[in-house]
Amino acid sequence: MLVFLLKRKRFIFSALFLIILFTGSILNSVFNDGQIRQVRFHADEKGNIVDRPPYAPFTEYVFGSDPFGYDLGHMMVEGAKWTIGITITIVILRMLLSIILASFIYSLNNRIYNGLKTIFEPFSVVPQTIIAYFILFSVLWMPLDGFHTPFWLRASFQVFIIVALAIPSLTIHISGEMRHVEKEDFIEVSKTLGSSKRYIFFKHIIPHVYEKWIISFGQQFIQTLQLLAHLGFMKLFFGGTHYPDDDTPPRTISYEWSGVIGGDISYLYSLQPWIVLVPIGFFIVTAISVALINQSVKAYFKNKTMIRLNKR
Repeated sequence: MLVFLLKRKRFIFSALFLIILFTGSILNSVFNDGQIRQVRFHADEKGNIVDRPPYAPFTEYVFGSDPFGYDLGHMMVEGAKWTIGITITIVILRMLLSIILASFIYSLNNRIYNGLKTIFEPFSVVPQTIIAYFILFSVLWMPLDGFHTPFWLRASFQVFIIVALAIPSLTIHISGEMRHVEKEDFIEVSKTLGSSKRYIFFKHIIPHVYEKWIISFGQQFIQTLQLLAHLGFMKLFFGGTHYPDDDTPPRTISYEWSGVIGGDISYLYSLQPWIVLVPIGFFIVTAISVALINQSVKAYFKNKTMIRLNKR
């Protein structure tokens, strides 16, 4: 599989982008204590201020700066470990828990399974953003007297809610794939020969559905990115929205990209649109990179199937 993927340029460039960005973010925290480069102003020899932030792209910094003089490119690198790392964590938990639950319900009789399906399916219709917003607002929005809970606790609760919202519909989807395989003739033959449910599950069902699980991982990654972006637009940032007073716009605590977008969205309609376009651009390129990786994996599985059929 790896040899096949390394022959595809779209996979190489996409994977390198994500790896370099994530690694750079970790290294910035380790060797630079997570600090962001900042230039407050430029002054002449007499001490007169001749230039102040925000700096346009390709002047002080390649991607420009925010209103406080912080390097936007450096800020995106610092926030990458949160955006990419938290998204991967959420998707792993979603997939793992859904697979475990699906392995218990896929073999239920039709009446009970259809009842569960009726209960769970609405979760795929109601926008997850709306549910997440109402649940998370009281936890993530900073009270007037400041947060009463630590960052890690708020972040953990947010991860828990985002994971939980996807499990019902994802579990039904995965269990449906398992039930489809269970109806195949070779499964009936295996049952006739006395195979146990555990043997059938691990030896027959998983080999037929694991490829779809891998594809679903990439799809869930993009969906989670979208959910985080939507919450950012609604001023709910990862780990908490720092909102000191009415005169100061809400700020992200972790430099997670959706928080940077939400905090600076007003600049989209100003003379400094790059302040919000830069994090939006990183969001889009990351989503495209994951989509291209997913396409490459799909191509591998398709090629693998064609080779198997030709051998027959």
